[in-house]
Amino acid sequence: MAVVSTKVASALKLTMKVGIDVNGKDKFVTKTMGNLKVTATDEDIFAIGQAISNIKTYPLFGLDRQDQYSLVTE
Repeated sequence: MAVVSTKVASALKLTMKVGIDVNGKDKFVTKTMGNLKVTATDEDIFAIGQAISNIKTYPLFGLDRQDQYSLVTE
């Protein structure tokens, strides 16, 4: 039985450092932006993340792409 995967959704996750907690550890916040075109390239999504981070108050710590796939049998 062969399984075929089809990309059905993509999202961009931005992680920003927002300060330090009472224990002296870094505090982070994440924002996820969904409904990206599943055909968007990694370079396109990276450029979008960089552009968004330029207008945010806090510095960008991480940028992730999250893809969702549907699995079906042939």
